[in-house]
Amino acid sequence: MAKDSGPRASLTVRVTERLRRAILDGELELGDALSEDKLATTLGVSRSPVREALATLEQQGLIDVRPQRGSFVFLPTREDTENLCEFRRTIEVDALRLAMGRRRAETLTAMKAAAEDMQAAWEEDAYLRSARADDQFHAAAMENCGNPYLVNAYRLVSGKVAALRSHRSNLPTRNQASKEHFIIIDKLEAGDLAGATNALSAHILKMAERYSHEPVRPSNGRTARSPTLDHIGPLLD
Repeated sequence: MAKDSGPRASLTVRVTERLRRAILDGELELGDALSEDKLATTLGVSRSPVREALATLEQQGLIDVRPQRGSFVFLPTREDTENLCEFRRTIEVDALRLAMGRRRAETLTAMKAAAEDMQAAWEEDAYLRSARADDQFHAAAMENCGNPYLVNAYRLVSGKVAALRSHRSNLPTRNQASKEHFIIIDKLEAGDLAGATNALSAHILKMAERYSHEPVRPSNGRTARSPTLDHIGPLLD
């Protein structure tokens, strides 16, 4: 038993990360129905690592498992998104205060690099690159705050936030968010921490307005679409 645990665990990790990236990068739509059989066939693996991967992604909030209906990519309501933003504001503002007190130079360097990359990606119409640079901008304070409890709290929602950026934002939204990032940086460089945290708070809450449009649900009450998944696999070595 112990001899097989390593390779199996490694395979499960790879399947989990592949499905996670498919959700975060928009290959799978919010609300998509996911079939264990289809995923296993597409990825070229057995059902066991797929089942374990879906369980892990459920813990991360990226998958909803509905009894007797199956597994679905999460599909937030307006209220879900608003609650998510309130939670983000609480932990990100505190993280920024701590990061600027403990690792000011490193935090600013990381934030500026991410902001510049996001702006360059927007100019090149590189949508996913822009979204991932947005992730890095907000992660900068977390990675430098020195508080593992805040970091762990952020990890609870970071996947959902990244997925919403990929699925529910557009290039004009990305451009406006980019401008707001530079405003936050300017205030930090000027030593105006209160102004920067206020700007960050407002920026995060704007996500509720930008990303919280209610999903269109089938009028007949049936489940969401079940994608072919052909573009996802097989799992590469």
